[in-house]
Amino acid sequence: MKTAFAIFMTMHGLIHLLGFLKAFQLVDIKDFKQPISKQAGVFWMISSILVISAVNLYLAGNSYYIGFGFTAILISQILITGTWEDAKYGTIPNILFGILLLLSFQ
Repeated sequence: MKTAFAIFMTMHGLIHLLGFLKAFQLVDIKDFKQPISKQAGVFWMISSILVISAVNLYLAGNSYYIGFGFTAILISQILITGTWEDAKYGTIPNILFGILLLLSFQ
């Protein structure tokens, strides 16, 4: 279960990179209809780094993953609301990630 969670969340974190790539026009993503500013693109990159960092901290048994995870979810969800038509389904992994973080409190 731990490995499945890590893989799922790493994939979610990597998907955040698409916002960065689109904002800086590094790739043409035809499925994204809404423009992404360079400032928002930087935040997409930050949220990607935070998600992947949270996963690595989780796997290492470091409790800081909770703070990294909740910060990543907050930034991610703000970005999703700004590009709702293109990114709305990112809310699902954010909710799952949030539930797992809440359950990890001891």
